[in-house]
Amino acid sequence: MPFWKRSSPEDKQRRLQEQQADEVSRQSLEAGGLPTRAQQRLTEEMQAGHPLFTSDLSTNELALTHQQGYQPVSQVMGSSIYQIGWQYTRQYSWQTSMQELTTVSEGHQHAARLAIGRLEQEARLLRAHGVIGVRFTQRNYDWGSNLIEYTAIGTAVKLPNTPLGERPFLSDLSGQEFWALLQAGYYPAGIVTGYSSFYVSLGSRMTQQLRGYWGTGGYNQEVVPFTQATYDARHRAMAQANQMVRQIGALGIVGMHITNERKIYEYETDNPKSQYLDLFVHFGVVGTAITTIKKDHVIPKLTPTLTLTDLRPGRYGQVSELTFNS
Repeated sequence: MPFWKRSSPEDKQRRLQEQQADEVSRQSLEAGGLPTRAQQRLTEEMQAGHPLFTSDLSTNELALTHQQGYQPVSQVMGSSIYQIGWQYTRQYSWQTSMQELTTVSEGHQHAARLAIGRLEQEARLLRAHGVIGVRFTQRNYDWGSNLIEYTAIGTAVKLPNTPLGERPFLSDLSGQEFWALLQAGYYPAGIVTGYSSFYVSLGSRMTQQLRGYWGTGGYNQEVVPFTQATYDARHRAMAQANQMVRQIGALGIVGMHITNERKIYEYETDNPKSQYLDLFVHFGVVGTAITTIKKDHVIPKLTPTLTLTDLRPGRYGQVSELTFNS
């Protein structure tokens, strides 16, 4: 009996079709789009009329969303695994120097926009009016120090009997915050981001002053170049976010999340014998840009509630909360 079996024409045709589909999917991803299988799944869900919906909203968030007339359609996602290019940093200089790591800054911004863009594309395929409760996360890989991943997951919602807008809105606000935003007469316009990385080479002269016994190291003092780099990184990140706000015609940003990563590098050279102290700082901002619903919007009066919390442990150690409308 032979150890191999010749493929049938049907098997060859099937493999050829799979290879062609994989190539189309790869080209779509390279253009910032969705994989073909994701497009097919969402199209089939749309054609089926959404018999079931999936959502990561809590019970309270779902109830408040329904109260505003919105109905959940499906959970949607956008993701991008991105390689950050190499950029030289260390100066081995006597003087202090500071620079923005534009390769790192632009890499984070591009990866974040790819993930958010794919999230929006899934909402478009579902003919949703927007996406709420977006959880936007970033992670690194231990086995790939130059790899980052951005993922955006949220719940697509629709407003029955209402025409679709030019593009679905995106919001990383919770269901309760989304409800409060609408009550106040505002509307989410989109998720905006900004990222900036700076590197400071303190230089051997200032490092020696900080570390040396006969320098200024024995006194309390601010390391001004490190402080300046943090401010510059924040300014650049905020400038990027504000530019996105202006591009979509929004009024401002709410619910902003800020990340500020800092790493200190200490190293020395033998010839000549010198010590160096450097700082890497990465500043990131993410928030929801908002616009007004209409100028004559009237904010409804709040209904007072009385909340009582039973502090006695239950059967499994839990506490219960009762709310009464007055």
